Amino acid sequence: MVHGLLAIAFLVGCGGAAASYDDGLDAPETGPRQRFQRCTGRPYAPAPDEGWRHDILTPITRAAGEPHHAGKDIIARSGATATLTAKLAYGTVSKDLEDEDVLVFLDDCAGWRSLGRATTDDDGRARIPAPVLPVGAYEVRFQVAGDRSVTSSVLWVLPAGTRFVVSDIDATLTKSDAALFEQIFMGWVPDAYPMGAELMAAHAERGHVVMYLTGRPYWLSEMSRAWLDDKDFTPGPLRLTDSNQDILPTEGSVGAFKRAQIADLLDAGFVIDAAYGNATTDISAYLGGGIDPERVWIIGAHAGEHGTQPVSETWSERAAAVAAAERVEQPFDY
Repeated sequence: MVHGLLAIAFLVGCGGAAASYDDGLDAPETGPRQRFQRCTGRPYAPAPDEGWRHDILTPITRAAGEPHHAGKDIIARSGATATLTAKLAYGTVSKDLEDEDVLVFLDDCAGWRSLGRATTDDDGRARIPAPVLPVGAYEVRFQVAGDRSVTSSVLWVLPAGTRFVVSDIDATLTKSDAALFEQIFMGWVPDAYPMGAELMAAHAERGHVVMYLTGRPYWLSEMSRAWLDDKDFTPGPLRLTDSNQDILPTEGSVGAFKRAQIADLLDAGFVIDAAYGNATTDISAYLGGGIDPERVWIIGAHAGEHGTQPVSETWSERAAAVAAAERVEQPFDY
């Protein structure tokens, strides 16, 4: 699949204490409150090279260029089943890696644990069931068995009632949509919107789980994670589109993608206390997904439209208001 022109993380922390759970046993949402554990940031040493399943066709795929793999962050309800997913592809043309083995490892706070292997489908996607885990954030590594190339993601296990904040990235946390093109084609690192990182940090200090919801395509996952990390944005689930068809700046494309993501969170029993964006597609997605406009802050030219809360040129006032607010009550302990 060839990348069209865009229309249009991070996962840091340290390995925590050893996990206390039994494999295969559900972690119920009733009973004693669980403590959130962050199992991310542990050094990872790739497993030995195993060679290819297809000695002729796969090297042709590999010759397309450097790996452009993309792990997908997953948000799972406590005690529920979840599937870990990654897209494995090569080169700027995003040539899919088909019918090859991928080794999957998860950091359970005691160390890297093998979850076994998955085989990529004809779209280059590898899927494997996640174990049932206590409340927390767990780093996952997908390693292509044939060349040891790796991509990562994070599994977030959270109980119903968990309170989220959702934010767009481009022209909401970056200064403009054009900054993404400059990063892709010229290698420039986009500037962050003034006080954007401080706003997300204030929400994290208040107790929220911060989710980054962007219309960027999956093949920008690693770049997006690196930018959030470089600009010191608080760690949280990162969700990009699974298809280039979802990146167009219309309500039926990126708007529909974001709206579905919001609806899925709410349907799962999670709570969204605030949402941030800049575009009409953000407004339609947030309001259409079920968020009250009084909880939606829009910066830039569309600020205040459809009853949303207007922000002009900086997030400083909003960041100060969040920092001064009381801590939220989550259904787990930090």
